[in-house]
Amino acid sequence: MKNLKLSLIASLAIGVCTVSNAASLEEALTSGKVSAEFTATYENRAMDNELTKWNNYYNDTSYSVGSFALGYKTGVWNNLSLTAKFRAYTTLFEGGENETHYKGTGDAAERFWETGDNDDVDFESLFIEYGTQDISIKAGRQALNTKWLNKTHDAINANFKFGATNVEAIWTRRMGRVTSRDYRPLSASDGVFLNKADPSKGVYKLGLTHDLGEVDLMGFYLTAPDDRDLIGGQVAYDNGTFGASAQYTAYKPDDSSLEDGSHTELKAFYKFAGYTATLAHLITKDTFKHFGMGTTNAMEEGDKIYTHDAKTTYLKLNKSFGDLSATLITGMTDYDDGTVNDYTHKETTLWLGYPVAKNLKANLGYTFVDADNADTDETDLNQLNLTLVYSF
Repeated sequence: MKNLKLSLIASLAIGVCTVSNAASLEEALTSGKVSAEFTATYENRAMDNELTKWNNYYNDTSYSVGSFALGYKTGVWNNLSLTAKFRAYTTLFEGGENETHYKGTGDAAERFWETGDNDDVDFESLFIEYGTQDISIKAGRQALNTKWLNKTHDAINANFKFGATNVEAIWTRRMGRVTSRDYRPLSASDGVFLNKADPSKGVYKLGLTHDLGEVDLMGFYLTAPDDRDLIGGQVAYDNGTFGASAQYTAYKPDDSSLEDGSHTELKAFYKFAGYTATLAHLITKDTFKHFGMGTTNAMEEGDKIYTHDAKTTYLKLNKSFGDLSATLITGMTDYDDGTVNDYTHKETTLWLGYPVAKNLKANLGYTFVDADNADTDETDLNQLNLTLVYSF
């Protein structure tokens, strides 16, 4: 597929050469596992006012998209394995078929972006992995879930364990989303996500985590060459019932004419009677440009968390009622527009998950955004989404 860049193709070529021994390849293949899933997702977004920002991204929408995913993971040979999973999409129905939206025509293009040649099949994962008890190296397309890097990436992700210390080293070339709820083809430079100055150089990360038992110490450094740097750390305490963490990240643009900034996350949780309650306070000072989609953002939208001088407080409550899992999160962000105007942005979301049958799961989400009427770039939002996943 032409979407895959040289870094991904090279990693696969190395992997194929490595397992080229016929007997070893046969053993790895016959012990491999195939997985598949059918999904259908529905979303309805109702706005008090339709906005024109980002080429009509914030508009009333109603659509349903189905997808089929087929995955395969080989057995392990000499600590090596190959994981591959592709996903194909089709629009089931949508409103505004002839309307121009953010990345195409029709409501579904809000989350399932149309490409220049209208591709609707892409790899969700395609990587070679080398793994031992103390080493894990993945090269290729994969999901990342680490400080300031998340979603789907074409990357090299290496983790090394030295006793109680873990070393993380990542180079990512492109980022996007390939999931049942979103399809955003991977890009080397997309907004503030990766390297805007020189997309060919990607983003590098080095992280260190030291385990002291109930206390973890972490430090990390991310750089997009010729663009910007993030450097920070975190201290976290967790005794299984109560936990708290403090994370600080400094932002430094390479252009000296641009404003430096920082982001702080203060968070605590407590477990009681089957509930988990989490309280967090986020502080964005001056200008802050993150990577990924912002890994301190726990909300469905959270659009104002990283804006100029934003301060966010949210409460999150988790509880399982038999097979039904429920998560409620509500928060408020105070922010400004970089001048003298101050605004307040409120958001509440309820997520429900339920296994309808042995292989069928349903996830329902409802979000209400109460935007500040004084901010003409924002509007109130009611959003409902439902996703069904049948896996086998």
